[in-house]
Amino acid sequence: MKSLYLLLLYSILLFSPSADSTLEQATTLQWPRHTIDDSSSGADGVKLADWNEDGLPDIVTGWEEGGLTKVYLHPGKANVKNKWPQMTVGETPAVEDAVFVDLDGKNPMEVLTCTEGKERKLYTHWAGSARKEVQWRQESVPVADGLMQWMYAIPFSLGPQKSVIVAAGKGKGAAIGWLEIAANPKNLEEWKWHPISQVGWIMSIIPADMDGDGDLDLLISDRRGNLQGCRWLENGGAGSWEKPWPNHWIGAQGKEVMFIDWLDWDGDGRKEVLAVDWTDRHISLFKSSGDQQQTQNWTTTHFPIPTDMERPKSIVAGDLNGDHKPDLVLSSNTGKIPLDGLVWLDGKDLASSSGTKFRSISGNHVAKYDKVELVDLDQDGDLDILICEENYGTNSEGLGVIWYENQLKK
Repeated sequence: MKSLYLLLLYSILLFSPSADSTLEQATTLQWPRHTIDDSSSGADGVKLADWNEDGLPDIVTGWEEGGLTKVYLHPGKANVKNKWPQMTVGETPAVEDAVFVDLDGKNPMEVLTCTEGKERKLYTHWAGSARKEVQWRQESVPVADGLMQWMYAIPFSLGPQKSVIVAAGKGKGAAIGWLEIAANPKNLEEWKWHPISQVGWIMSIIPADMDGDGDLDLLISDRRGNLQGCRWLENGGAGSWEKPWPNHWIGAQGKEVMFIDWLDWDGDGRKEVLAVDWTDRHISLFKSSGDQQQTQNWTTTHFPIPTDMERPKSIVAGDLNGDHKPDLVLSSNTGKIPLDGLVWLDGKDLASSSGTKFRSISGNHVAKYDKVELVDLDQDGDLDILICEENYGTNSEGLGVIWYENQLKK
C-alpha cells in the first residue's frame, strides 16, 4: 500500500492553474551566512571528503575566473563560522570542477580537476603528506588533453577491485566515459580513456544501482544536445565496460535539465529522481513505476517554482526541520537581478491546496548560485547549506565559498 505521504505528493497534480508557487520572504527567522573563502573569483562548486582524517568534512573548490583550485580544512566546531584554513592545490585556468580522489591507495587523498574553455585538460594534484605545509604537485593526464571541455568528474567503482574515474564534458566532441588508472597511478602516460556515451553539456553524474543487479550504473543529467534530459547508463559488467553503455531514459527529454538529486522520497525503499530545468521552470519528481528499478516506465510529477525566481540551478532534498520528511532546497541564477536565489520548501507543504510555498534563505541580491550540498558543518545535529556563489564577469568575485546556518530547530 502506498504511503499516505506519497498520496499527498501525487495530489500536487490536482492543483488548479491559479495555484501558483509563491516565495515567502522570511521575517522572523533568518539563515546566517558564513564565509569559508572569498579571496579569489568565480568559485564554481564544492566537493566533500575527510581529507585529513579528523572525522570532519573538508572541501575542494575550483575558482574558475581566478584560475586556482583550493582545499579547505574544517577548523572544528569552535571556529567553523570563521574563514577556514586553506591550501592552494594548483593553478588551474578555466577550472570547472574539482574532486577528492584516491589514486594510489595511500593517505592523503589526491585531487582531480576538470578544465574547460581553451585549457581542456584533466589535472591530477598530488600531496606528499597531510602536514600543515603541504607541497602539491600538479600534472595533466595526457590522454585527456584537448579531448573536450571537461566539466565534471567522480571516483567510481566499475566492479570489485576496479576503481576508475568517470568524467564528462560539454560542446563539440563531448562524451562521458571512464579513465582507466595505470597500475602505477603516477605513470599518467599509461592512463586510458574509454568513452561510453555522447553528451552535450553534462551537469550531474551520480553512481547508482539503477537496475538492482548489485553493480553501479550512472545516473546523469545533460542540459544540451541530442541527448539532453535525465537518463541512466547501464553497467553491463566485466567484458562490456569498454563498449557504449545502454542508455535508459527517465524523463525531461529535450529539456535543459540542471543538477539533480536521487533519494527515497516517499520511504518505500526505492529511490526517486528529483530534477529542475530551465526550459519549463518547474521541479520534476520521477518515480519508477515497476517492481524493479530497471523498468523503462517512469511516472512524472511536476510542481512549480516561484514565479519571481529566475533560472533554477540545483535541487536537493533533506530533512531540514527535523520532522522526518524530506524538504527541498532550490538554488538559482538570478540573472543579474536582485532576487532571492536560494530558498527552501517544507515537504509537508507540497500537498497544500494553496500551492507550493517556498521560504527565503539568502534574501534578495544578485547571485549565481551553484550546486547545493546539505551537510552538518557546525556539528549541531541539523543540515546546513554549503554552496558557491560565483557571480558574473572576469573581475566579479561573488560571495565565494559560503554556508548558511540552519536555524529551523533553534
